Amino acid sequence: MIRLYLVRHAAEKEEGGARVLTSRGRRRFRRVARAFAELEEPVHLICTGRKPHVKETARLLAHGLGLREVVELDELSSRTAPAPLLRAIGLRSNDGEGVILVGHGRQLRRLLASFGLRRHELPLRKGSIVRLDVDALPRPRACVPRFRVRPTAGELVDAFLGMRRAS
Repeated sequence: MIRLYLVRHAAEKEEGGARVLTSRGRRRFRRVARAFAELEEPVHLICTGRKPHVKETARLLAHGLGLREVVELDELSSRTAPAPLLRAIGLRSNDGEGVILVGHGRQLRRLLASFGLRRHELPLRKGSIVRLDVDALPRPRACVPRFRVRPTAGELVDAFLGMRRAS
């Protein structure tokens, strides 16, 4: 079983032709990162997309967890389908490990759908973290949502919806 943590980037704004995190988004996400660190979840890998606001979110989380390395994946792009992303993660992780994916809402929602979760069953707001347990990568057959950390209060919310069959 592999623990996947899906992290939607923190709140951002357009500045100088690029997307950057807002000060409020940074502040809220630091609170989420602290709450997540207190859970002492075993994390072996943090993967991020290439956009600056996504990378900054990943760095804030890595700092909160006391980790140094963040791996950039081309497959963590809002335009990439779930299958290539799952293959890329499967190459970098082993059974029993925890992998954090920091990305865009569109791609993360498509990934949730590929695990058999409907759009509104598990809200993924900006700056939130969701834990899913999957049986295998790159071709999961089953997924169990465990919890999410909400961005507004940095509080843990039970997300258990029962086992889902991945498509």
